[in-house]
Amino acid sequence: MVTANVTVSQLAAEAGVTERTFFRHFPTKEAVLFADYETPLEWLAEALARRPAFESLFDAVMASVGSFPHDLEVVRQAALLRATLIGERAAGHLRVVQASFAAVLTQFVRKRYPDGGALAAEVAGATLAAALVVAVENWGRGSCTGDLGQIVADSVNLVRLGLAPLS
Repeated sequence: MVTANVTVSQLAAEAGVTERTFFRHFPTKEAVLFADYETPLEWLAEALARRPAFESLFDAVMASVGSFPHDLEVVRQAALLRATLIGERAAGHLRVVQASFAAVLTQFVRKRYPDGGALAAEVAGATLAAALVVAVENWGRGSCTGDLGQIVADSVNLVRLGLAPLS
């Protein structure tokens, strides 16, 4: 388990690698907690690009997120660790991850709606990114109980409905 008191040397030893190998894959020990987010980002851009033009923004995002080739157990373990260990450095990294999601989503909105304006694309991208990240983090804080797909759908639907409470 990664804690503030665990060193990179300990993490590397536990993983059976050298510190040098550890740092080839992760810039900080906190980055280990976000590997489940960072890997799919490239895939998200590709999945969004394949969505049909007639599909709504929300449906395109949900279909893309829903088709991630992820290992739910890896996502579960990372979410649980983040929920128990979210310190200042890890919280800062979470903001970077969310900004990365926002950049991918903003680019998609700009391409999908070229006449929509830069502000609208950035607001849509940032809002959808927040909905996705908050859903996974909320799931982690809830000990990863419940259906992650449904929690993500509920989060995106809150945005779709203008933040009106879901009934």
